[in-house]
Amino acid sequence: MKASGETSSDEDQARLRRLFLFDAVCEAGGIGQAAIRAGRTQPAVSVAISKLEAGFGGPLFERGFGGSELTGEGLILQRRVRRMLDQIERAVMGLTGQATATHAAKICRRLTDAQVRCHIAIADAGSAAEAALSLGISQPAVHRAARQIEQNVGVSLYRRRVHSVSANAAGIEFARCLSLALHEIAQAGEDLAYARGQLTGKVAIGVLPLLPPRLVARVIQRLREGYPAARVTVEEGSHAHLLRKLRSGALDIIIGGLRGARLAGAAQETELFADPYVAAVRKGHRLARRKRIALLDLAGHDWVMPEHNVPRRAVIDSIFEQLPVKPPLALETSSLAMMLAMLMESDCITLLSRAQIRDAYPGRELVALELALPEARRAVGYTVRSDWLGTAVQQAFVELLRSESALESAHER
Repeated sequence: MKASGETSSDEDQARLRRLFLFDAVCEAGGIGQAAIRAGRTQPAVSVAISKLEAGFGGPLFERGFGGSELTGEGLILQRRVRRMLDQIERAVMGLTGQATATHAAKICRRLTDAQVRCHIAIADAGSAAEAALSLGISQPAVHRAARQIEQNVGVSLYRRRVHSVSANAAGIEFARCLSLALHEIAQAGEDLAYARGQLTGKVAIGVLPLLPPRLVARVIQRLREGYPAARVTVEEGSHAHLLRKLRSGALDIIIGGLRGARLAGAAQETELFADPYVAAVRKGHRLARRKRIALLDLAGHDWVMPEHNVPRRAVIDSIFEQLPVKPPLALETSSLAMMLAMLMESDCITLLSRAQIRDAYPGRELVALELALPEARRAVGYTVRSDWLGTAVQQAFVELLRSESALESAHER
């Protein structure tokens, strides 16, 4: 990931080492002492810092006879670099299972851009051959970087077959940690741009099925009023898929139904409002015309079901357990669009959220049955990484999401 001003040239390949030296100068308080601690010459460290300053587009240190003192922009970068290094060091300690913090720090500082870049590519692409294609470099170069990073950490990271090399479970997790660590430097570029008065930045949003779509649209529009140059991306997917992307830094926030205790430690959930499940049918369905419906009435109709391992399916299963006969299953699908199409074209029943019906179908093509469902409570909120430090525009998005959700909650009442 490139910070503001960085390029993809050969110069960029030394960025990680320059960041290590930047941290050394911060700790030592001067280039001379940092050079001694890093085993480098003072001119080499000076050149590295100068190139880093050129890459980020501003001075990071004020140099004087007493040493080097961080500028305001240098302090911004230092916070992100320190977070990056802490994450890599923790990853190394978790990988080896026995490395001390000091030893992990030494391993961390031996890593090169090529090693990290190739390892992440192998884990993401599924093989060294595909990684070479995605990076536009030769397979021998990828294999060489893979061998070097394994030697550095002292742990096997790959499964080697006759004709292929792929990341093993430890390698995949290490790649995730490295991706997340490098994301801090991308965030640093956004922080620096904001400090220079540029109302820009990026927010990568993941949305879960059944989220009221107009809620996110309203928040994005309000964000654009204050940050007209902000880049916003929205990806819809399953909770498992979006959580993987959140944990690697590819997403900043997930919005939708909360999962509760299952996320302990990995991510932090914040509830915004209640949006309970309701039994939904098309407007012309014969149950839609009835003012009173009993649970038994649901047994005589076909159902459209989500796949297993989602909260909505668990609620449906609990309903079925209370019926004398299990209703017929017309369709099982992970596609919300397909599920809604089946409701529109048949007399099937499914569970949706109340806000989904109200916001996505204001013309009342779908209706909620007048029926109290057991275990139908559902909380909508947002999920971020437990140690997430958002940029100004990302934090602004969260605050706008909170305020719009308060209006949503009031509307429900």
